[in-house]
Amino acid sequence: MGISMERFRVLRFAAGFSLVATLFAITAFPQSGTTQRFTVPDDIALRIRLDDTLTSTDSQVGDPFSATVVERGEYQGARVYGHISQIDMSGKIKGHTSMMLRFDRLVMPDGRRAPIRAEILELYHAPSGEKVDVEGAIESGGRGRKTIEHTVIGAGAGALLGGIFGGGKGAGIGSIIGGAGGLGTTAFHGRQKITLNSGQEMLIRVIGQ
Repeated sequence: MGISMERFRVLRFAAGFSLVATLFAITAFPQSGTTQRFTVPDDIALRIRLDDTLTSTDSQVGDPFSATVVERGEYQGARVYGHISQIDMSGKIKGHTSMMLRFDRLVMPDGRRAPIRAEILELYHAPSGEKVDVEGAIESGGRGRKTIEHTVIGAGAGALLGGIFGGGKGAGIGSIIGGAGGLGTTAFHGRQKITLNSGQEMLIRVIGQ
């Protein structure tokens, strides 16, 4: 009986010691799945690759997206998360559609995360000619020049026909009709569309938290 009680005390002590050691290890050496927060310094430039496809016609303001840091270095493999903050469609005369992306946080492969604000510096090899404007928005290739050319040609043709059939007054009316016809022709081509396919790479710069 005395031997059994002694063994029980030894086992109980060993179990307690093991529990204390485990708690110490967890505290001293956080596991890889930790959600510990950290800070990304300002002015850090990161080359990222989109995980999602974003378009100005199918996506909506508020839609989330993610991207992966692809360049070698401290942040390689980290995920960047954000959302679409603005979409402005081009009109009949306005030359470009624009889309604003807002970056919210960066999550490291080990689970550490940091809130970030960032701006886009460059798009790499955008298939439809998208580019970054001075305010950091993504801008379509645009068709403003084409719109104006169609309008001028339409107005000129209308003025010529109006002059032939009705003199000066007819020329004025013909210009209005012809200009409207030019606008209608351009509008027929549809609005400019921004398409950022999954795999599209861009360069961003962290500007704050």
